[in-house]
Amino acid sequence: MESIWRKHLVICLFLGLLAIPIYFLDLALNKPGRASGNWITLNFQGFIFWNYISLLVMQVVLSSIAILTFPRLGALRVHFGSIPLSLILLVADLFIFSKLHAWAVSSQYRALMESRRSRINVIELKKWWYFPDEIDPTEIHVSVVVRESGRFAGNVRGEQTDSSGSSTTVFESINQPERQRQVGSGEAFTYVFPLKALHAAHANDVRITLYLFKAPSGPSAGDITKVFMNSPQQADDGEYFYGALPPPSRPSK
Repeated sequence: MESIWRKHLVICLFLGLLAIPIYFLDLALNKPGRASGNWITLNFQGFIFWNYISLLVMQVVLSSIAILTFPRLGALRVHFGSIPLSLILLVADLFIFSKLHAWAVSSQYRALMESRRSRINVIELKKWWYFPDEIDPTEIHVSVVVRESGRFAGNVRGEQTDSSGSSTTVFESINQPERQRQVGSGEAFTYVFPLKALHAAHANDVRITLYLFKAPSGPSAGDITKVFMNSPQQADDGEYFYGALPPPSRPSK
């Protein structure tokens, strides 16, 4: 009996020491790369090492139980027999973990969307118009109502989109930090966007993005961004609220 446990201990120590070269192999194979362009670089460092550690723990536990139950099989037979079972348990654990992680992420997203639902109309765009006219505008004016207090800002972009789907930017707003204004809950006001003309064309696709920041400066939790566009596909994607852009009104006198 002492002989089989001695062999079992030697095998476990050998498998434990094997974790050292596996650790360095993991570092060599999973070096984090640099993100370039629109690609997202994922860091897989530790994936091989920690999976081996998990497999080692399962192997030690299962083989120890097997030796206690069937001591006559011998240490080597027990270890060789428990390796497939350990692999099956490892794969099952990874599968269950991935499912639980996906469920947790989904639940968190649903909770986020539920908490945002009541804030979808915090920024309301009543109307907007070109100044002095739609042919050669130098400004866009928007009439806005906000349901919460904060620091208000925004931007405008006008594009000409042809039948093939390609677009050209006709104008964009001149955004200056000093133009941001502090607003109170329930306040109605008119905000002016000075425009910079980029091409001599008519913009048939205008997007007005309005921001309401909670902090006096910089972004913070609770900030609201609402994009008004011609045909929004959804009302909220978890980051931006979307609203239908009404047709331009005649310039206010």
